[in-house]
Amino acid sequence: MATYLSGSTSIQIDEHLPTGNKRHPALVLLHGSGGNIGFWLDRLAPALSSLGVALFGPHYFEKTGTIRATPALILDGKHVPAWISAAGDAITHVAAHPAVDPTRIAVLGVSLGGYLAMALAAVPPPERRLKAVIELSGGLPPGFESHLSPATPPILILHGAADSTVPVSEAHRLDRLLTEHHVPHQVEIFPNETHWFSAPAQLKLLLACGTFLRRHL
Repeated sequence: MATYLSGSTSIQIDEHLPTGNKRHPALVLLHGSGGNIGFWLDRLAPALSSLGVALFGPHYFEKTGTIRATPALILDGKHVPAWISAAGDAITHVAAHPAVDPTRIAVLGVSLGGYLAMALAAVPPPERRLKAVIELSGGLPPGFESHLSPATPPILILHGAADSTVPVSEAHRLDRLLTEHHVPHQVEIFPNETHWFSAPAQLKLLLACGTFLRRHL
């Protein structure tokens, strides 16, 4: 566990580095509203290590002292911008890591983190263009539509067709917007899967992510 600064706030960030002395491509994982970053870190770290990709998990809720994001916090117009800022600062921190190739950084956001990841794809941190973004069970925050362009990094959209927490219509909306703005992207909708993917679907998710990252990262 390391830390980085977002403004004057120190934020913890999990680090999983492949073996070897060379600089590695990196994936920054943005957790969902429950704040349980360990669930996806545990599943992604072994697969990414085998691909030679470093994995980082910022605890971006620490920017606002949040433990769990409620709908009221998400919609208050204050917390989401702070979390986007903290996530952007995490990318800047990762880019400066001696084990990371700063030109090969991607972001994977889950649920709420998927919205933050798309915000960073549309408006990246200063002087830091992402190579790819994976958006899982989320969507695009309102107000970011006009920032999309052919220069937006490639996007992989993953969503469960039976998701009742973040409806699959958010994935279809994002697909339409990316198409309209000529953003390269892929969409995979998982039949019968809810917001919490089954074990077989999680394996398919990992394979889809690995294939996408090998192509773009």
